[in-house]
Amino acid sequence: MTNKNFNWHKAWQRLPSGRLRHVSGLEYTVERGDGFTAINTASDTLEEYQAYELARGVAPHQTIERILRLNKEAARWHQANP
Repeated sequence: MTNKNFNWHKAWQRLPSGRLRHVSGLEYTVERGDGFTAINTASDTLEEYQAYELARGVAPHQTIERILRLNKEAARWHQANP
């Protein structure tokens, strides 16, 4: 039996600019350093993300939790799709 996040990876894509984009419109920048990779939220996509989440009926106070969860997903997706 599968859980509710079974196809979570299908919501992600890599843009030609190198950013990771979630279906919600939220994008993450990928910065490779010496021995680490930083994945950060692109602030210019937050408005599109908020509009998407509000349209889905997500309460505004839950958006931060979702951004943090998406950050973890972005890191997992990036590891599987370098």
